[in-house]
Amino acid sequence: MHITFLGTGAGAAVNPQRGAASLLLAHDDSLTLLDSGPGFMERMAAASLDPDRVSNVILSHLHFDHALGIIDLFTRLIVRRGEPVTVFGPRDTDAYIEAALGFARLNSTRPQSLEWLDGVSVELTRPGDAREVGGVSVTSVEVPHAPYLECLARRFTAGGRSFVYTGDTIYAPDALVPLADGADLLIHEAFTEQALERTAAQLPERARDGFRRGMHSVHSPADAAAQIAAAAGVRTLVLTHLMPEERPAELIAAVREHYAGEVLIAQDGLSFSV
Repeated sequence: MHITFLGTGAGAAVNPQRGAASLLLAHDDSLTLLDSGPGFMERMAAASLDPDRVSNVILSHLHFDHALGIIDLFTRLIVRRGEPVTVFGPRDTDAYIEAALGFARLNSTRPQSLEWLDGVSVELTRPGDAREVGGVSVTSVEVPHAPYLECLARRFTAGGRSFVYTGDTIYAPDALVPLADGADLLIHEAFTEQALERTAAQLPERARDGFRRGMHSVHSPADAAAQIAAAAGVRTLVLTHLMPEERPAELIAAVREHYAGEVLIAQDGLSFSV
């Protein structure tokens, strides 16, 4: 399994150094997107990756910074050489994809284009779901994030190797430690208090407390990600979904309080095999 980070930032419009959340999983001849933050196709092009080869999309949840880019892919289907994709996602993904397809159909001018769009399919992957996608075994569990959305973390296994991608989550050991048990890699969102305060200082004073509460109520500090990695015994922890004000040394320091394994700070374009 080969992973390429196409977007490693928190949010879609707040981090000029990083794109919105998206990873590309390559295994055998199959390419699968894990989340599709807006702009991921430009970063695929920058990495000389062909979006026409994407056959599957797996969404962790339906927040715009993880899912809005699916419209880019569907609009690409108008001139696409490959086959229509299958989208796997949590509750309400079918409604989300139908709306995105409607947007793409407005831009379709040829019968062949409409045939491609009509060929897009959706499969809901609810908590506890286990299936094979692109030759990789995928197991899904629910994690707490936004109360109005179902959010799924997933474990990917092939050839005796495995990794876990959490999507967005608060500290959730009951769900994530069993899911990540013994995995080679854990990809976990993270923030530090120092970066949170630097970011808050840039906001109007009336918005600062709400921003702090929001980050703590739906996202994970780096030390929480480290505790999950340590408890699960994973070999490598990758921190992603990062705010613009994050500093690698501060992220590493927070992690080292709980986790002694290898730590990577994700950057757009980071690519390696598991």
